[in-house]
Amino acid sequence: MTAARVSVAALVLAAFSGLACAVSASASSSTGQPPAGQGPAGTHGTGKPALQTGGDPASNPGGGTGGAAPVATGPAAPACVPVLSDLYTSLFGGRVLMRLPKGVELVEQNGFYATMAASQQSTSCGAPVKYMAVGFFQQPAADLMKVRDQLLELRGISAATVTWSDEGTRGRNYTGAYAAAQDPKTSAPASRGWLVLREAPNDKYAYFAVLETDEASWPGLSALFQEAGRHLLVKPRALQAPEVVAPKPEEPKKPKGKTTVKAK
Repeated sequence: MTAARVSVAALVLAAFSGLACAVSASASSSTGQPPAGQGPAGTHGTGKPALQTGGDPASNPGGGTGGAAPVATGPAAPACVPVLSDLYTSLFGGRVLMRLPKGVELVEQNGFYATMAASQQSTSCGAPVKYMAVGFFQQPAADLMKVRDQLLELRGISAATVTWSDEGTRGRNYTGAYAAAQDPKTSAPASRGWLVLREAPNDKYAYFAVLETDEASWPGLSALFQEAGRHLLVKPRALQAPEVVAPKPEEPKKPKGKTTVKAK
């Protein structure tokens, strides 16, 4: 083979080697993790050009036991997924049952309203629940959307700052996600939440649940909040305990008639 042919063959071989390294680098970036033992642009962890493997180790300086050993990497740990508690929480004497996000505890403030035991609680994965409340009130005749807005007004969130999405209605039942922008009047921070309104057959009350977190935690908790809302159960009225009505105090008994004693 002449010197010219040797030079051309060498150039072709060099170009092929460069293309192979480029393909290797492209495959590494598409998976988000370089192949074991290989750094950026097809180089080993030492920064030296990658050498072909296989064949006689003696013909591959830096290969065999003398080269850099590939770093063994195990499978990536699965992402933490927040879950609901295994058991239902009973509220208001068993009138309402709900599976809460694991790590969240509710305390009854009175006979019809319960909220979190602390101002902020963490789920099983650490993401914060800023606010949660469950309760019931006498079913109003107002439009369902106005009832929805009034619930957030009681929470301290102005309806003018709220954007609703993923809404669904059926009768007097409602579910929806809300995004509340920072309120310049009250300085309330931006928040995201899920609201559930539920009616029960032959019942004069409306039942609700509100779950809320911050903007950054919403993507990881939105599905959990919706699942918790699906597990808001109202006991049928026939199985509810009767409402306790204080008995009227008994009036003192009047004598049937006056007893007169005749003088002898």
